[in-house]
Amino acid sequence: MIEEMSIKVNNVQFVTVENEEKVHIHFRGMDPAGQLDLNGYIPVTVQDYEKDASLEGMSGLVKNKLMERLA
Repeated sequence: MIEEMSIKVNNVQFVTVENEEKVHIHFRGMDPAGQLDLNGYIPVTVQDYEKDASLEGMSGLVKNKLMERLA
């Protein structure tokens, strides 16, 4: 189901958590029928962020992290 969700990145924050640099990717997701709405942020490493900082790349990263967390 998450693979089919439309993910829109709406903010990116660079933060320091316990002396470690992180990136919080804030997003909003919606299923194709418009019935499920999901929003929040996914914390990733700076290295993961820098691999593909495009909107498409970040959306894919968010989807992958969501599937890991919900598995």
